[in-house]
Amino acid sequence: MASIYLVRHGQAGFNKLDYDQLSDLGHQQGELVGGSLNVRGVEAGLVVHGAMRRHRETLAGAQNVWHAHGPVFENAGFNEFDGDAIIAAAHSELNITGFKPEGIGSHSLIQKTALGVYLAKQKNPKKAFQKLFATSVDRWVSGQHDQDYEESWNEFTQRCRDALMNTIEQAAGKDVVVFTSGGPVTAIVQYCLGLDDEHAFKLNWSLVNGGITQLLYNQQGKVSLASCNEQEHLIRNGKKALTYR
Repeated sequence: MASIYLVRHGQAGFNKLDYDQLSDLGHQQGELVGGSLNVRGVEAGLVVHGAMRRHRETLAGAQNVWHAHGPVFENAGFNEFDGDAIIAAAHSELNITGFKPEGIGSHSLIQKTALGVYLAKQKNPKKAFQKLFATSVDRWVSGQHDQDYEESWNEFTQRCRDALMNTIEQAAGKDVVVFTSGGPVTAIVQYCLGLDDEHAFKLNWSLVNGGITQLLYNQQGKVSLASCNEQEHLIRNGKKALTYR
């Protein structure tokens, strides 16, 4: 059997207008991932990354120290779900949909800006965001309000499984490294272990930035979980290197 290594991106830019970029620590975590792949002796027949900036930047960090891989492909199926839209659907009291600063036309950017304004007023923005995010995700995963979302939880998890199967077909029995986000890792681990939706997303809260999850697969499409959320390469570099958001 061959391996697929799912890498969660490094720490992104919390509380910035463009969250989809790595912090300085996030870039360092990318290099730590590359070092771990070297130690493991991973020679990937191909590398796949989602279409998000933080995926590409984490890969770039890994490539600073790890070079044993074949061609690189992008697969948007490994993109994260739209957290801002999920919060907006669950928390109309934030007036995200009615908030439109001058010069900002994109609905997505309006959501991000409105959320940023709200969080900036909070005593502890990270704690406030986590509370909003947790209640919003619970509503999304429940499946009781699917009409409120462009992509329901079931559609999201199916997208991630489809991306996985596409990668298996493309890899043709070779080892693969995939740079993605916590949501797709959660969806794929759920698929491997047969977890229900409630227990699947509990796993998401524990996934670390730069964590590595290893799958084993064969060309008939059988996939099993070998390890989840490995973080030794991060811990060796001190507590600062271990982040969750």
